[in-house]
Amino acid sequence: MVARMSDIQSNSASLKTNRPRIAIAGGGIGGLALAVALARRSYAPVVYERKPLDQIRSEGAFLTLAPNGINALRALGLAEAVIAAGLETRGLALFNEHGRRLAVVDYAAHRRQYGAPSVTVRRGALGAILLDAAIAAGIELRSATGIEDVELERDAVSVHASGTARYDALIACDGLRSRVRRRLFPELPEPRYSGLIGTGGVVEVDGIAPTDGLMNMTFGRRGFFGYIAEPGQPVMWFNSYPAPIDAIGQPADPQAYARYIETLHLGDPLDNARIMAAVPAIERHYPIFDMPDLARWSRGRVLLMGDAAHAVAPHSGQGASMAVEDAVVLAALFDDADGVQQAFARFFALRHDRAQAAIRVGRAAGQQKGAQGWLQLRLRDLVLPLVMPLAARAQARLFAFRADQAPLAQPVQ
Repeated sequence: MVARMSDIQSNSASLKTNRPRIAIAGGGIGGLALAVALARRSYAPVVYERKPLDQIRSEGAFLTLAPNGINALRALGLAEAVIAAGLETRGLALFNEHGRRLAVVDYAAHRRQYGAPSVTVRRGALGAILLDAAIAAGIELRSATGIEDVELERDAVSVHASGTARYDALIACDGLRSRVRRRLFPELPEPRYSGLIGTGGVVEVDGIAPTDGLMNMTFGRRGFFGYIAEPGQPVMWFNSYPAPIDAIGQPADPQAYARYIETLHLGDPLDNARIMAAVPAIERHYPIFDMPDLARWSRGRVLLMGDAAHAVAPHSGQGASMAVEDAVVLAALFDDADGVQQAFARFFALRHDRAQAAIRVGRAAGQQKGAQGWLQLRLRDLVLPLVMPLAARAQARLFAFRADQAPLAQPVQ
């Protein structure tokens, strides 16, 4: 299926045809952001996405965009729409299994410090905003059409997907389990399993005390739980819990799985158990992986971007933000570089160290969520208030990047 709007043909026709012809594998957050960023610079990318377009508008639970992600969206003209669609997140409050508050990370000053707030938004709402922007820009969206194979040529790349087309470049935005990466980069390591499985959702439940913009997070006895609640809004919740790698298959019985997750939090403080009691079913969970440091992100005229290149664990709060940053920077590099492969080399040089910093933040946060023994828990309670300021400073270095202000002049952080 190819999505176009008849009333934007004049806009589509204005796109310059002498630009490199670029294919994008994947219509998720990174792929759509890249398509919009390229269209704003008069390119005419083609997006291949396995899912129907309507699924992009409804899939997933929610995510938090950090200030750097909102500022990257500002470069696409979409920041205000995303802020309006979500909840401004004013901080994190961390509690132990007894309900004792261990630390608070204050995000209230983000708008003043970084030019944008942190925002928690439904993933489908973010996808819909990006999708609508892509359609309005006249971008060719080949939905329900996955790329089956890729062939590198000296001066082109052939994409096989219900037919064959040749492009000057292919950008793989097809996620953690990237088919393009497996096909063209077989020597690269596989994603690393963290030992944790995550779930989450959005649920209507009465009687939950507002969290005043804080994401309340509990180190429960059997799992980690977080939620944000605002008056008149459904509760956004998530959890993670330790599990062996042979347990990461998707739940066969969504109702029974919801009740299992509820049992993990029956002894928790705050409103964790009440929230889970209101969840009727959980269709899927998300084993938490991140990407080992890859020696390369490109081969010939193919580039890995976003999670395909540098997947970060959700504990970092940077997955979506880094994908949108990638899109804005890469689009600018196509304009600035002398050819596709030079743009790819510069992209790796500019983005590699920053991506690794985000991965380290996610790994450090995830290690705390796996603590199980009595001694480990007590050490965590003692150490966490001391290390949180250090973690906040590491986050601040990520937050300060402004992809909307001359990204090629920005130092790598």
